[in-house]
Amino acid sequence: MKSSLLIRRSAVIFFLVSSGFFLKGQQVVFSEDFSGFTTGTHTTPSTSDISGSLDSRTGIPGWTGSKVYSAGGEIKLGTSSLTGWIETPSVNLSQGDLILKFDISSWPGDASTVQVYLNGTTMGNVISPTDNFQRITIVVPGGPASGKFKFEGLTKRFFLDNISVEKGNISSVSLPGKSICKLLIFPNPASDFVRIENDGLYGRIEIIDISGRIVKIIESSDRNSNEIWLEEFSSGIYSIRFTSGRNIYTSRLIVEKGR
Repeated sequence: MKSSLLIRRSAVIFFLVSSGFFLKGQQVVFSEDFSGFTTGTHTTPSTSDISGSLDSRTGIPGWTGSKVYSAGGEIKLGTSSLTGWIETPSVNLSQGDLILKFDISSWPGDASTVQVYLNGTTMGNVISPTDNFQRITIVVPGGPASGKFKFEGLTKRFFLDNISVEKGNISSVSLPGKSICKLLIFPNPASDFVRIENDGLYGRIEIIDISGRIVKIIESSDRNSNEIWLEEFSSGIYSIRFTSGRNIYTSRLIVEKGR
């Protein structure tokens, strides 16, 4: 259940004082779950454009947007005839490797397309949301010390929820012949769990310890993500081997218990 806006603002103050907090081993440097947007529902969003009063509902001030509608703890961007957008306040990006995460869906039946920007520059590919919420993960490009993330509808309406920017060393592997597709392994180092995104082209994942022993096998056919819990793993360096037909790719995973 979403927390109240008062409680979230108190959490934000603590976050600003402590310069970050941890969620399941992942340090979150920015977060907004839109729980202050209480009017309307997902099926019947509010019909009032609240883009001029976003800061009265968000945890951190500084948001801007156009054609933003409350939808009961999430937001709808755009109308049947006009597209919408929303942009975050400035986010501190100086803490190393970062990942942008958010939940997104289309208005039922709409062929929506959405682009994400950082300081006016596109991030990733154009997104085509489905009717059901999907969790999207995009690696934040290095360089800027701070930046604003903009979510803009290119066509039709879409829903947005649970935006976060998280810190964690990211391992990525470019797939052969698919330069825009990357395999993400995060957090890395990890303590409790590791998540692997965009692994749908691989039928098998093996985690191998430093002695060469296979300690875990995951069959990943037809899945785009896997969350692997590490209770039985000891601290140390492991290899993750991805197999697709004759192609084998490896990456490194560092497990640090007691972090």
